[in-house]
Amino acid sequence: MENDVTKEKVRPVFITVLCVIAFLHVGMSVITGLTAIILSPELGWFKTNGFFAFFTDGLSSFLGLRWQIVMLIFSIVSFLGIVHIWKMKRSGVWLFSIPLFINIILPLLKLGIGWWILIPNILLIFFLIFLFALNYQKLK
Repeated sequence: MENDVTKEKVRPVFITVLCVIAFLHVGMSVITGLTAIILSPELGWFKTNGFFAFFTDGLSSFLGLRWQIVMLIFSIVSFLGIVHIWKMKRSGVWLFSIPLFINIILPLLKLGIGWWILIPNILLIFFLIFLFALNYQKLK
């Protein structure tokens, strides 16, 4: 009777912690991307100045609205990848890694000299991708 019972894979604590960190990082990327698109000066929905102008004009000034939307879509796909990893599916590692890697490359190509601003974000993303890849065998 015990042989007939299928055992579900229990999520290791390490993967749980990685998923929570990735949820926070990518979740903030999605929220920031949505806010930047809504407040984008190219759309003209809101007229901003002061602090909000600094927030919205930062990404919009060097990427433009189209690239912001593309990067938001990649962030949403990465978020879906984290959900798959949370459910212990291997496909989540690919869904998480590839769009985030592209999200690193796009601003670097557009920024040119100012790429050093993104170093903390780049390090965190590579760290998460590396650790998820190390735990790939534990996923189904």
